[in-house]
Order: sequence, then structure tokens, then C-alpha cells
Amino acid sequence: MLRELYELWAVKRHGRLAPSRSDFSVFELKPWLGHLLILDNLHSREDIRFRLYGSNLTEIFGFDLTYKTVIDSVILIGDRPLVEYDEVSRLQRPVYVSRFSPSIRNHIQVDKLALPLMSGSKVDQILAGIYPVIAHGSDLPR
Repeated sequence: MLRELYELWAVKRHGRLAPSRSDFSVFELKPWLGHLLILDNLHSREDIRFRLYGSNLTEIFGFDLTYKTVIDSVILIGDRPLVEYDEVSRLQRPVYVSRFSPSIRNHIQVDKLALPLMSGSKVDQILAGIYPVIAHGSDLPR
């Protein structure tokens, strides 16, 4: 799913560093919606804010971060997401990670792809998809 999200993002670039949020329709993002986050990047580490936090992510992790800042969410998600989103913003490029992530129940392994969205010369939003890594034979839904 993350590879397909990256391919859509790459097509939408049209030769630019990154597409803008307005380049995507909700219909195009529908296959990923429950696993997507959209962050508003106000160009300060202290004010990267979750605009959208997918319903599947709320179920997986046990909390909803919609409208919260990443820095205020460190107690729930740890500090690694802040570093990852800062890297997307600074370097203006996608970041892929596979790592353990805290949830309300325990730490689970996830794959995450964070993609810059730019309407000018700076990253103003970040589009990210997160999926749990499911062990073979697990009964958890994908």
C-alpha cells in the first residue's frame, strides 16, 4: 500500500520537488484513508499539527491525534515522529521508516511513509501512511 501511495505522489509531482495537497482528490486517496495522516507544517518543530489522523490509526494505536501538535503528542508517540517529520520538512523529500511504535496497549511494528506536500518553496503539509507489520498467521486485519 505504501509503495502505491508513493507512486501516486510521484505522478502528482509533475517534475516539481513535491505536489501540493490540492493535487489530490479525496477519491484518489480513498484506498489509504483510514491509515493516513495529514500534518500542517507551520515551519516550526513546535507547531507541526495533525490535521487528519486516520480512523484505522486511532483503532490501532488507541488514541486520536487530530488537531494536536506532534510535540504535545510526544508522551503518546515518542520523539521519533518529530524527528521524521522535521526531516521531511528540512530535506523536502520522502522518509520511509519501519520501526516499533508505542500504542496504548504495547509497542507494535509499523511501516510508515511520510511525503512532503508543497504549495510554494517550503513543505507546508506532510502526507503520511502508516500500516502495522502483520506477522504471518496473525488474525489482525490489514
